[in-house]
Amino acid sequence: MYRVVRAVTFQKARITRARGKALRGFATKAGLVYFGAVDHRHDDHDVIRGLTVSNTHKDTHYIVGSYDGYDIALVDRIDRSKHGTSRIEHRWCILQITLQQAHEVPHLFFLPTHQAAQYEHLFAGLRSLQRIDSLVPESYHQEFTSRYHFYAPAHAAVDVQHWITPATAQGIAPRFWPHAIEVHRGKLYVYIQEHRLDQTVLGAAVESALWLADQLDGQA
Repeated sequence: MYRVVRAVTFQKARITRARGKALRGFATKAGLVYFGAVDHRHDDHDVIRGLTVSNTHKDTHYIVGSYDGYDIALVDRIDRSKHGTSRIEHRWCILQITLQQAHEVPHLFFLPTHQAAQYEHLFAGLRSLQRIDSLVPESYHQEFTSRYHFYAPAHAAVDVQHWITPATAQGIAPRFWPHAIEVHRGKLYVYIQEHRLDQTVLGAAVESALWLADQLDGQA
C-alpha cells in the first residue's frame, strides 16, 4: 500500500513539474510574468475566478501580463469534489482574458459534450445557467452543437444570439474543442484539460481566446 501511495505521489509531482516547465516556457516566450504558486486566501493577487473558483482550490504556476493588446492571466488549478464516499481530483490550466468593450455579455458557458461528467460538480445546484442551444437549435450549425452544450441564463436567450452569432459559434467549434469556455463579468476563460500540457497547446488556446475576445468586443 505504501509503495502504491508513494508511486502515485511521485507521478503527480512529475506531472506538476512538467506542466510548470511548459507554463514557464510559454511565459518567457510570450513576455509574461511568472509568479509560481499563489494562495488565494493570503497572497495579494487577482484571483482567476469563473466556475472553478472555490474555497478549496489550489493554484500553481500563476502567470500574468499583456499579449496582443489584451490583459491575460494563466494558472494551473487543482480542486477536489465529493462523489459518494470518495473525492475526485480535478485539474485545469485556466486562461483568462479581460475583455475591452464587451462588458454586458451575459454569463455564458460552452461545455464540450464529451466532458459533461467532468463538469457535473460545477453545475450542481447552479440554476442560473440553462442549455441555450436546445432552446434555439436552428440558430447554430451542427458542427457547433455536436461538439458543445451552450449554457446561458434562460432569460437572456435573445441577447445571447447577439453576442454569439451563428458565424461566431461555427468558428468556436474547430478553434477551441476540446476545451471548455466561459464568459462572465467581462472575463473570458478557457479551461484546458490536456493531460500533456505543452507550449503548442497553450499557444493555440491563447490565439483562439484572442480571436473570440475580438469577436465579442466587436459586437459591443
